[in-house]
Amino acid sequence: MLKGRCRDCQAKISKRYPLVELLTALAFLLASLVWPESGWGLAVMILSAWLIAASIIDLDNQWLPDVFTQGVLWTGLIAAWAQQSPLTLQDAVTGVLVGFITFYSLRWIAGIVLRKEALGMGDVLLFAALGGWVGPLSLPNVALIASCCGLIYAVITKRGSTTLPFGPCLSLGGIATLYLQALF
Repeated sequence: MLKGRCRDCQAKISKRYPLVELLTALAFLLASLVWPESGWGLAVMILSAWLIAASIIDLDNQWLPDVFTQGVLWTGLIAAWAQQSPLTLQDAVTGVLVGFITFYSLRWIAGIVLRKEALGMGDVLLFAALGGWVGPLSLPNVALIASCCGLIYAVITKRGSTTLPFGPCLSLGGIATLYLQALF
């Protein structure tokens, strides 16, 4: 066993790494239980990996790399195209467009009103990409859950007037909405 140290340099390994691996394993297990032996379950596992990685980066750097938002987008659209999604390809594309237009408009209006950037472009792209997974009618659920998570995060971390990484909140809102759709 490594005893919490790197095998090569003996530097201490952050507890974050095993926690991220455990979270990913639990996400995969949950997807396999909810959607056993299905292409959609596999797609949700891939989505979970994209969202966990993007969330960690956003928490650290307040930046959502395009490779992750594009990964979420294209994985959802490919799943719909391959008929592995509960959505038709038309619904998935509509979800992406509605998500983009909604959050881009919100970003633009909030920028004018607040005279500063209220939403990063990565948040806009992630919300749009999640529209390809949940469809246009469930995007309000994603936004509501994400907003509640953001509010709780701001209160817990006492980030009243400072910037808040919203990607993890959107990720949680998207995944929660997917599972709620499966259960109800």
